[in-house]
Amino acid sequence: MPTLKTTDTKPIISNADASLIDIGDGIVRLELHSKLNIIADEMLEMFDTALDEVETNYAGMVIATEAKHFSVGLNLILLLERAKSQNWDAISGTLRKLQTVCTRLRTISKPVVAATTGMALGGGCEFALGADAVQAYTESNLGLVELQVGLIPGGGGTKEMARRCLEEQTLPAPIQHLFPSVNKAFDTIRESTVSQNATEAVELGYLRQMDGISADQNTHIEDAKQRVLSMHKAGYNPPEPQQIFVLGEEGIARLNLQTHLLRQADTIDDYTQDLTNKLAYVLCGGKLSAPQFVTEQYLLDLEHEVFLGLCGEQQTHARIEATLQRGKK
Repeated sequence: MPTLKTTDTKPIISNADASLIDIGDGIVRLELHSKLNIIADEMLEMFDTALDEVETNYAGMVIATEAKHFSVGLNLILLLERAKSQNWDAISGTLRKLQTVCTRLRTISKPVVAATTGMALGGGCEFALGADAVQAYTESNLGLVELQVGLIPGGGGTKEMARRCLEEQTLPAPIQHLFPSVNKAFDTIRESTVSQNATEAVELGYLRQMDGISADQNTHIEDAKQRVLSMHKAGYNPPEPQQIFVLGEEGIARLNLQTHLLRQADTIDDYTQDLTNKLAYVLCGGKLSAPQFVTEQYLLDLEHEVFLGLCGEQQTHARIEATLQRGKK
């Protein structure tokens, strides 16, 4: 049975970007309803407020939308405006808020399930990566596409891919055993690969084997609600803070060599080479002399540092402008 539509019940809290709705059995739904569910400060504020409400008064939460697309990511018009005016504090504040929200989705004491449909790109994909679990409609197109606009995933996406790509490995382990898995995650982000469907999203690492896939759009959000309920009834406890194993300087060198060869073959241009080298820097944990475990916050700080730096680059501005122009056609 489908979940009640937004118009069927009065929201608990609401703003122009999202509404929190009681959908029964102690579960609430955070309904995203801005244009393309583009992420701006107001949406992030609603996420934070909703998570506070869930923590205090409810058993769990579903993040969903009745629109065609879950979320296409950050507000690029606003980001470009702030970058051109060198409003670094505003960019930093939004990025830190996105990181905090994506972290809170998994660390509050109640289960949170993201019900993806259509496009979940950039920050929208990071919402899904941050949630305890995902219930994806089969026609979900997930992707970390930030390199297309001259950036790297900065809301926890790079950190999460670094964690996920090695979670099936016994750690620590020799770098030659781990590198293929890191390289696969690197290529997925470098190429801004978007899944054709939910099944492919599992293969790419955007979804996990434990995540659910709904074939029927009419029951998709109800499936997500039932998943939250089952997690709650099973005695849900948030995961403990995790250490993430990174490859350090040797991993960076290996990835940079591959990027160098792509540039030599004229497959990528100079700026793309620079971008991918910065991605390698974050994915491998920066200039560490040896592979080692680091905290999630350590990688989030690297994401923030590199993302903010790229916002000051004219070639990043040009790529954002080109993307916005294509969107107008």
